[in-house]
Amino acid sequence: MTHDKSLCQCGSGKMFSACCEPVLNDHSRAGTALQLMRSRYTAFIHKHDKHILASWDPSTRPRALNHEDHPVSWVGLQIHETERGQENDTEGTVTFTASYIENGQFCHLKEKSRFRKENNLWFYINGECDLKKEKIARNSACPCGSGKKFKRCCLQVS
Repeated sequence: MTHDKSLCQCGSGKMFSACCEPVLNDHSRAGTALQLMRSRYTAFIHKHDKHILASWDPSTRPRALNHEDHPVSWVGLQIHETERGQENDTEGTVTFTASYIENGQFCHLKEKSRFRKENNLWFYINGECDLKKEKIARNSACPCGSGKKFKRCCLQVS
């Protein structure tokens, strides 16, 4: 990955090279459930299946991922709350909203994700989800923040 001089897409405000990139390259670098959750969001943006699957608890992990069946444009991540999930914990939760565009709709996936730590590695188990979708008018400003009209931006991708 060559995004080392840019801000991390997880919304932390840190540089990619100092935030999610080390975790994407080495799962053990996630010291907290929140760090793992942020890295997984970034991995979905980059379609980094190796990290997504390796950081998914074996008891709930799918065999494979297929991004082509549901192409999305990720727009942003907002963290609402964390419970436990610190370096000395063995379990924790992270509540967040991930926003994305799919099939001309602006989607907000609010999830309370459960994580567990085993052998010093954090794993995503599962989450309670609430999905809200709203249609985006073609001439509206694109929700990705580009400043372009939706029809000239992410509508062409979704």
